[in-house]
Amino acid sequence: MNGPFYIFVDPYAVVIREDCTGSPRISRARALVLLLTCAMALAGVARAAGGWRRPITGRLDDLPAVTHVIPTGRRISPIGRLVGTPNFATAVVVDRGAAYVLANGATRTQTVTRYDAARLEVLDQAQGFRKAPPVAAGGRSTGSTHITRIAHQNFFQGLAAGPHGRLYATGGGSDVLVAMRPGADGLEVLRRYRLAYYPFPKDQYPYEYQGSRGKAYHFYPDGVTLDRDATHAYVTGLLSNAVARIDLRTGATQYANAGPYPFAPVLTDNGRRLVVSDWGDCGVSVLDARTLKTLGRVCIGPATGPGNPDPGVHPTALVALPGTSRVVFTASNLDEAVEIDARSLKVVRIFDDAPYPGALPGSYPDGVAVHAGRLYVANAGNDDVAVFDLHSGRRLGLIPTAWYPTAVGAGPKALYITAAKGLGSGPNLRRQWVGDMMHGVLQRLSYARIDRELPRLTALALTDNGFDASRRAALARDNRRTTQYLHHHIHYVVFILRENKTFDEELGDFAPAGRRADPKLALYGPRELPNLFAWARHDSLFVNFYVDGEVTAQAHQWVTGASDSDFIERTWPQYYSGRGLIAGPGWTQSLVPASLSDGTGGLPGGAADPFAIYTDLSVLGKWSNPWIAYPERLYLFNNLLTHGVSFEDFGEFVSRNEAGAISPAMRVHLAVDFPGWDRMILDTRRARVAIDWMRKHAGDLPHFIYMWLPDDHTAGRSPCYYTPDYYVADNDLATARVIHYLSTTPQWKHMVVFVNEDDAQSGADHINAHRSFAVALGPWVRRTQVATRYSQVNLVRTFEAVLGLPPMSQWDANAAVIRGIWRRRPDDAPVPVRAQQVPVAFNPGACPDGKLLRRIAGAGGHTVTVAWLRAHLRTDPSAPPLPASGERYTPTTLLKVPGPEQMRQEWIATKGLKRYDRAMRYLKTLARKHHAPLDHYLATDDNN
Repeated sequence: MNGPFYIFVDPYAVVIREDCTGSPRISRARALVLLLTCAMALAGVARAAGGWRRPITGRLDDLPAVTHVIPTGRRISPIGRLVGTPNFATAVVVDRGAAYVLANGATRTQTVTRYDAARLEVLDQAQGFRKAPPVAAGGRSTGSTHITRIAHQNFFQGLAAGPHGRLYATGGGSDVLVAMRPGADGLEVLRRYRLAYYPFPKDQYPYEYQGSRGKAYHFYPDGVTLDRDATHAYVTGLLSNAVARIDLRTGATQYANAGPYPFAPVLTDNGRRLVVSDWGDCGVSVLDARTLKTLGRVCIGPATGPGNPDPGVHPTALVALPGTSRVVFTASNLDEAVEIDARSLKVVRIFDDAPYPGALPGSYPDGVAVHAGRLYVANAGNDDVAVFDLHSGRRLGLIPTAWYPTAVGAGPKALYITAAKGLGSGPNLRRQWVGDMMHGVLQRLSYARIDRELPRLTALALTDNGFDASRRAALARDNRRTTQYLHHHIHYVVFILRENKTFDEELGDFAPAGRRADPKLALYGPRELPNLFAWARHDSLFVNFYVDGEVTAQAHQWVTGASDSDFIERTWPQYYSGRGLIAGPGWTQSLVPASLSDGTGGLPGGAADPFAIYTDLSVLGKWSNPWIAYPERLYLFNNLLTHGVSFEDFGEFVSRNEAGAISPAMRVHLAVDFPGWDRMILDTRRARVAIDWMRKHAGDLPHFIYMWLPDDHTAGRSPCYYTPDYYVADNDLATARVIHYLSTTPQWKHMVVFVNEDDAQSGADHINAHRSFAVALGPWVRRTQVATRYSQVNLVRTFEAVLGLPPMSQWDANAAVIRGIWRRRPDDAPVPVRAQQVPVAFNPGACPDGKLLRRIAGAGGHTVTVAWLRAHLRTDPSAPPLPASGERYTPTTLLKVPGPEQMRQEWIATKGLKRYDRAMRYLKTLARKHHAPLDHYLATDDNN
C-alpha cells in the first residue's frame, strides 16, 4: 500500500481505519475530511519522531560528526548506527527483526515506535494522547510510516515482547497495559488491560498516596514482564506499591503489595519467582510468581523507615541470568549493579560501576541487559554503557552513548541503547539535527564491533567525561592554585538564585557583549534591570554560562547538589505534563492545595503557607513526600552542616527524612520567616526580611548565605497580579538592596556574591536554549566578561573551594573552580543601588475580592489568614467576606506554566502581540539559517 496510513483508536468508541490515499467509494466531502485527518496524523508523526528520521552512522574516525557538548561542558560521542526518537525515550526491546522504543516525555503525545532492527528506519508508531487527539494543522511525513493514535492513553517506561509479534506497553497515568501487534495497517491495538489502584500499608513509604488528588487513584503501571508461555503479564504499579498478575486471555487480574515505588519486575528460577526492584526502598522484593506471596526482600543499603535521613539506593532496572535463580539489578544512587540469588535471598556479588577508582556518585546506572556472558549497564549520568564479564565480574570497557542513556536491549547480533536527551544542545549534526536537547536517540552497535573497538571506545568515553587520568591530574593542579588564592582572599560566599531567564532575554540589549547578545530577543533591558546592567559593566559577567537542568524540578537540585537524581529525571515529564504524578523533588513550595490542607494555615479548611516549606509533612498535609528524589550525597546544606561551616538558607528546600521531618541541626540554619514561593509577596519584601536578619547577626555573618529571589519568574498575564515588567524590576531592586547591604558590612572585604538563574526555560537565546548568565561581585572580583564555558556545577565547585568542602558528585569533583575573574588588589567600595524605573502596575482583568485580599496581604509580606483578616478588616457589613476556598492563595496557584507559555505571556504582556510575533519570526529565520530546529533556541512545549 502506498503512502502513510492513519489509525485512530478510541477505547470508548469503535476503531476507524481509513486509507490516507483516499478511496473511490467515498464522497468528495468525506474525502476532504479524510485528507485533513491524514494531514494531522502525518504532522503528529513528524513531530513525535523528533524531526530526525534518517539514520546516520557514528564512527571513531569521524568524531566531529557526532560529538556534542552538554551544559556541564562534558562531551557526548555516540558510536554506531543512530536515529532520532521521540522525546525522552526510556525503554527498548528487540523482537522479530524490529526494535521498539517507548518514549514518555512531557509532550502532547507519548509513543511506541517500531524501527527496522538493522537499518533503524521508522516503520510504525503508536501515539498515546491524554485525551482525544486534538485538531492539528500542517506537517508532513516521508516514506510509508503507519500511525496509530490512541485516545486516553499514556506510556511510561515499560515494554515487553511476547510470541507472535505481540508487544506489551505500560500506560502510566492511563492505568492500562496495552497489547499491540504490527500488521499491514501499522501497530494494531489488540487489547487494553485495565488496572486498578491497590492500597498499600499505611506504614510503608511514602505513607500517603502520591498521585494527583481530586481524581481517581492510579495503579500507575511502569514495568512489565511476561511468563515463559506468555499466558500472564506481571506489571508493577508505581503509585500502588504493588504488582499485578494479568491473565492475558481472560483479563483476570491478581494484585499484591510489593515495596515502595516498584520500578520493574522480572521472573527467575525457571519462572517460579518474581523479583521486583523497589525504587523507594533498600533493594528488591521476591515473590512467588503464582500466588504473589512475598518470599522475602534483599536489602543492599541502610534500613529504611520514617526516621531514616539518608537517601535511598534507588533500585531500578533488572535482568534475569538465564538458567539460574539469579538476577542483576542496578542501584542508581550507589553506582552499582548488584547480583542476588532469589532462592537464598542473598547478595552474590556487586559490580562496581564507578568510572575510576574512588569516584563519587554520578554514574547513575539505570538500564541493564545480558548477552553471551556479558553484562551491559547503561549509565545515565556518564553517557555510556559499561561492559562487564559475567564470569569474572571485571569491567571490560565502556561504550559512549548519546545524552542520558535510559535502557539497553540485547538483540541477536547487536546491542540497542536509548538515550533520553539525544545529542544534547550542541550544534547541528551535518544538517541532520535530532531536534531539541530532550529528543532521544536509538543507538545500534554490533557485538562484533564492540569486541573489535572496545579499547578505543573506552578511551573515548573517559575522555568525553574528563575522566582520563591526565585530564583529572591537570584539573586538580589548576584547582589547587585557584583554591589557594581563594582561601587567602575569600572567606564568605553569598549565592542569589533567580528564576528562568536566558542570557538574551535579560541581557540581549547589553551592547558590550557583542555577538554574545542578541537585541532582537531582549525581553527586558536597562529600564527594568538598571542594576544588572550596571553589574555587567563594572563586575564579572559570564557570557558563556549554562544551566544544567531543563526545568525547575531539576534546576534547584543542580544548584544545591551538583547533580539531580534518576527519580527526578524520569518523573518530572509526567507531572509537568499532567499525567497523574505530583511534584516530588523537595522543592521550594508547600505543595498543598488549599482544599486539601489540614487546617494549619489559619483559614477554615486550611490554606497553604509559603512559610511552611521548613516544617514537617504533617503540616504540609503529606501531599508530597520528596525523600525518594534525593541524590546520594544530598545537598550543599548537608555538606556544610557535616563539615561545621556556618550558613543560612533563605528560601531553598533542604533534605528531609523519610517521614518528611527536617533535623533540628538543620533547622537552626533556616530563615523560617523568609517567604517561599508566593507571587503576591514581592522580592523587595524578601530582601527586607533577609537584610533585617543580617543586621541582627552583623558581627557574626555565616560564611555561606543562600538566597532565593523568584520575582523575575513573573505571573505572566494572569489578571490582578503585578505586570511582568514590575516583577522583573522589583527583583532587580531587591537583589541590588541585598548586595548593597552586604557591601557595607565588615565581612565584605573577604566576600564574593554570585547571581544566577535556576534554569533558562522562559525565553529564547540565539546561542543555546540552556544559556543563561551569571554575575560575580566583590572586592576581589575584577571587571571582565568571562568567555570561558562554565555552568552551575562550576559555581558549586567554587563554593566548595572557598569553604573547604569536599565535592558531592562526579560532576563537581571534575569541574573547574572558577578562575579569570579575580583581582590582585581589592576594591571594597560599596555597591550602589540604581533606582527602580518601572512604576507599580497590575495585569488587567477580573480581580475578585479574594485575590485583592491576597495582594494586599502580600504587599506587607503576609498571607491571608483569619488572624490577618481580623487585624486588617473592619467588622461591618461592607467588609469583604472571607474568600471561598477556590480564591484562597496557595503557592501552587502560581501560574507555574511551562517555559514556552511563560515566554509567550511575558512577551505579550511586556512588548505586545506584534513584538512577540516578530520575535518568533526572527527565531524561525535564525533556525533556518543555521539548519537547526526552533527548539535549539528556546524551550518548547515538548520540553515542558
